[in-house]
Amino acid sequence: MLGLLLCLLTPPLLAEPSPAPARPDDKATLTREQQTEQLMHGAYLQAPYTCPALEDPQTYAQGTMAAMRQIVAGKRYWYFRTEVDLQSDFPFSDMSRQAFAELVQRLGARGIRLVMMLQPTRGLMQAEALIQPWRGQYPLYRARAAYLQKAQDMRSLGALVTDMAPVLKSPHEQDYFFRRDHHWTPYGARISAIQVAQVMRSDPGLDGIAARNFDTRPDILLRKMGTMNVAVNRLCGNSYGYQWVRGYATVPVDNADDADALFGDVAVPRIALVGTSNSDNRDDRYKNYNFQGFLQQYLHRDVVNYAMTGGGATGSLQDLLYSDAYRDGQFRYVIWELPVNYALEDPVEWRQILPAAGQGCRGRELLASGQAMLPVGGPDQRREVLANAGANRQATGERGALTLDMTFSSAALKDFYVLAYYDDGLREKVRVRRPARLDTGRFMLRLDPPQASSNLISVLLEPEQALTEPVQVESRLCAY
Repeated sequence: MLGLLLCLLTPPLLAEPSPAPARPDDKATLTREQQTEQLMHGAYLQAPYTCPALEDPQTYAQGTMAAMRQIVAGKRYWYFRTEVDLQSDFPFSDMSRQAFAELVQRLGARGIRLVMMLQPTRGLMQAEALIQPWRGQYPLYRARAAYLQKAQDMRSLGALVTDMAPVLKSPHEQDYFFRRDHHWTPYGARISAIQVAQVMRSDPGLDGIAARNFDTRPDILLRKMGTMNVAVNRLCGNSYGYQWVRGYATVPVDNADDADALFGDVAVPRIALVGTSNSDNRDDRYKNYNFQGFLQQYLHRDVVNYAMTGGGATGSLQDLLYSDAYRDGQFRYVIWELPVNYALEDPVEWRQILPAAGQGCRGRELLASGQAMLPVGGPDQRREVLANAGANRQATGERGALTLDMTFSSAALKDFYVLAYYDDGLREKVRVRRPARLDTGRFMLRLDPPQASSNLISVLLEPEQALTEPVQVESRLCAY
């Protein structure tokens, strides 16, 4: 079957055949183009598969299926998740607005513009593939207005925000998303990169970054089984097969007359990309959608990729903020690819991101410091890692928030509590869940004293995971 597909499929750059769909039981009458279309979208001449388990709420009660609530079949070859793909409201609370504005300000203080690429939902981009009753129940215009409002809110808070209105309203020659998976296709990545480049070219700061030419070329065929397809197969015993789309690769095109390029003296990249698995450059070539490459092509600039698979909304952003390149002031733009349905409503995440954006205690008055060792053993063993007591005790009251700047000897410490005790008998207990793929021993947290007069006297760590090796902890306390 793959051999037939490879023989039939010879598309030009960023194009694929799109004949009218044929009925799955008319195999004998299919043209070669129609057979190719069937194979490309994974139908294998079979009907879509559903079963009663997909409508049972208990199916989605826990585990990986919780993110699939509720899978429904769309038009030929499509599946949707009603709770995620058909979301019509995108919260942006006062807390998140304030934190987002502070992030923009802290990046700006370091000479960095934040560029937001809010990825639309699958419903916004592919509503025409819905069938009844879901097509009638999905409020497309309300969802579109909510998306554009969130984008405008971020724009009003100082970020450069990609204008996706033309993408939302225009017909498309190819699928923006895979038909049975939550990732965008290379086509979706490409048209999004075009819009990012458009908003960045309007910013005068881009002219101060050395230009470089890039060329995008057809690469391997990407096969995508799809997360929804896998779930349907597990529950119903059958499903569609792989969907196939053309992949692309972007490479630099150096001018042979350019002395800098000739001798390898290429300018340090000034643009960073953070985001989800949509943007990550993974070892599995079938899972690379070339967003970074398309950005480089249309910006004519190098882009460093920090995007992270499995890092949630902010894991890759933290990875960037803890990097030596960020500390050393390398970047002038940070492009944040963020699915619009990812809520930025976790205050604990913001309490980690914002002090990291401000580089923790670097350049600030040191109030206290300490060293401690977390021993090998099971979870729930508390250890004091910083004490603000004795002859060197510093008054921290009336200073507002504080910054706790820590370094762990092992990046494997991910799940723990931070307990901060104050002299008025009050305390904070903050539960931290760091992304599994965040490979750094640096950690920062904003402490919020319960009362303005509260003086910090002690900080403890309580791991929620077993430690297989001792972890050295160095702690510093400074003003926020």
